[in-house]
Amino acid sequence: MRHARASFRIAAFLTAVTVLACAGGEKAETPDSAATAAAAAPPPPESYTMAANDGAWSGDITPAGIVFRHKRNDSLMFAYKPPTMNGAIADFESLITDKDTIRLSVTIAPTSCTDKNGKTYTHIAQVYLSGDVELNSRGCAEKK
Repeated sequence: MRHARASFRIAAFLTAVTVLACAGGEKAETPDSAATAAAAAPPPPESYTMAANDGAWSGDITPAGIVFRHKRNDSLMFAYKPPTMNGAIADFESLITDKDTIRLSVTIAPTSCTDKNGKTYTHIAQVYLSGDVELNSRGCAEKK
């Protein structure tokens, strides 16, 4: 009977030591570590170059702005706003509000795309432009 009691005490002691050792290994979050995590910089904005499958338009998306070139018009310069992300799909929206309002919507998805000249890009681009030139067109895009 003494051996059974001694075995039980040893097992209880080892269990208590194990629980205390495991519990002591965790760190409590301090206000400094929470502030550091909150202050971590977001990833840098990505830049893209785009081209229509048929060569009718091209464009560039950079943090400096969005330049859209159409073969029938001059270049249009839109303000850059970070995209709305839907998984890996980036949706860019921008407006020019001058004498006429022009809206540009660009959706970029990481799917391989080939233009009419046979050049392969890493992304597809869907472009919608409203204003004096209406456009709804698909093209290709690539990170710069």
